[in-house]
Amino acid sequence: MKKSLIALAVLGAFAGAASAQSSVTLYGIVDVNLQRTDPKAGTTTDPQATTGLNSGHLAGNRWGVRGSEDLGGGMRAIFQLESGFALDNGTSLQGGRLFGRQAYAGLAGGFGTLVAGRLATFSSGTGAFDKFGTLDPFRTGYGIGGFQATMSSANASRFDNTIAYVTPTMGGFSAGIGHTFRVAGGENAGGSGNNNNGQIMYANFSAGPLYAVVTYDRIKLGEVAGDPTEKHLQVGAAYDLKVVRLSAAYAKEDDIFPAGGLTTTPQQAAGSDATAWAVGAVMPVGAHRFAASYQKRDVDSLGATPEGDRKVWTVGYEYSLSRRTTFYASYADRKDDGSLKTTTSGGAKEMTFGLNHTF
Repeated sequence: MKKSLIALAVLGAFAGAASAQSSVTLYGIVDVNLQRTDPKAGTTTDPQATTGLNSGHLAGNRWGVRGSEDLGGGMRAIFQLESGFALDNGTSLQGGRLFGRQAYAGLAGGFGTLVAGRLATFSSGTGAFDKFGTLDPFRTGYGIGGFQATMSSANASRFDNTIAYVTPTMGGFSAGIGHTFRVAGGENAGGSGNNNNGQIMYANFSAGPLYAVVTYDRIKLGEVAGDPTEKHLQVGAAYDLKVVRLSAAYAKEDDIFPAGGLTTTPQQAAGSDATAWAVGAVMPVGAHRFAASYQKRDVDSLGATPEGDRKVWTVGYEYSLSRRTTFYASYADRKDDGSLKTTTSGGAKEMTFGLNHTF
């Protein structure tokens, strides 16, 4: 009897150790706000201002699960599934996908991290492998106020059918590379040559108060589209002076193709080029956080389409009510001219007061 009890105790200890080696975490963000948007007149119409509930301003609403299992020898199996939703009406985002924000599985260890699935790019400003969003005082959030207003890749670029590798950090340096077999959806009819495929990569350095990064995204549209290639380069750096953290970023975008490419500026002529730059500052004071940024996008002319430009300035304030709950307020002003000014919009002014909670 005693031997049986001892055996059961030993088995229980091993079972406990085995279960401790695996972990699954449920997490999320809920963000709701009151927002007033005052659109600027377009070339033919002058829209009226609107006031109402909005969601996902400081950060997009989401829920997700992530987990890992210890495989021994310093290696782990990892996964993450993340779903976006609108808190004001309960609908799914990212085109209604269940796990539209990111969905991947892979291995991690001393060799680095290797994953496959639907990934937010290194340049996207969001997701588990983002390296760019930290440069933005508004974390590529805050509606029209974040760096995503002028930098296309930083506007939550996500690729389906992607495999990516990230090195371990060595002496402050790390790097990553990925390939998408098709940017969105499954295989096109006629074989893989018709798919919109591409590559993503980054290199960064972090040491003490300094952070610097360069990202590069490339998409080759399929043979049906004539094989054009869109390329985005983003570079930036930040330096933390303790009293204030300063940052600057620059983007160069070549051969833009809004239909099927990386760019989310539909009024830009297909095949045109653009550059963008931004500067920002963050000042933390106890539970308070003050932030400001200015940014500009310039679009080259192409054929009958004239040049265009966009200017955005933003100020914001956050107050940590607790470790997980933040009150925030922001004001952003965006002005569009030239080809970036549409018949219905020349930009907008946006004032927002909200509450953000993480779990």
